[in-house]
Amino acid sequence: MDHLTGLTGRHRQALNLRLNQLIAQKYIYRFKFPNPNQKHIYSLGTHGFRHLAYTGLIAFDDVPSRLRTSELKPFFLEHTLLVTDIHAALMLASRNTQNRLVEWQEGKILYDSVTFYEDNRKIRLPVCPDGFFSIERGPGTRVSFALEADRNTTTHRTFNDKLRAYCHYLEQGHQQQMYGVKWFRLLTVTLTEARAENLANLSTVTVPERLRKYFLFTTRDRFLSDGSNRVYTDIYRTAKNPKLVSLLPWA
Repeated sequence: MDHLTGLTGRHRQALNLRLNQLIAQKYIYRFKFPNPNQKHIYSLGTHGFRHLAYTGLIAFDDVPSRLRTSELKPFFLEHTLLVTDIHAALMLASRNTQNRLVEWQEGKILYDSVTFYEDNRKIRLPVCPDGFFSIERGPGTRVSFALEADRNTTTHRTFNDKLRAYCHYLEQGHQQQMYGVKWFRLLTVTLTEARAENLANLSTVTVPERLRKYFLFTTRDRFLSDGSNRVYTDIYRTAKNPKLVSLLPWA
């Protein structure tokens, strides 16, 4: 509900009334967690998918035969909520500055892999960002990011492999064909300050010095605080410098 009120600017009570109508008509599906204090998740309902298909916004082949939202596990849903929090914050922050969110992608369309040799061994690692987005401030000032939404469920060894994969991926130039960009930065958003600091410290060991400024770390609370007005301020750690820096190179 917080995302919807922020993005639409509508009064919470009026929005809730309209949502309940759309849920009753099966245009919207609402998932409720067992814990009443957790946020609800809203997604398209069966009639919502059909409406989009009839209006030509999606293909009829993309309309599911039945919804499986209720079968999704809490682990997946909580991770999805974190990604949605980040997406919504970027959208809201873009309304208050000259910086504009001009691209956002997520899902399996982003998944790739990279192969490299290490100690005479051939290694293949996945490259599966949780999101990919670009921010622009006029012609020639676009910067792109791969997103890792970290809920502290990944071991340091696994995250270290992610860092290695991104380093080799960038240096081999796969991003040009896969994502259509010459370069991107990696933004990792964690749940706690301690986790952000630990991962930033880990990256100083794994990431070559020439690449460290492209690996940024912050927390969900910092990212979402003050109505998303801090997204473009100095709230990010890097592997290069313990001093907090801005998300954007021109800030």
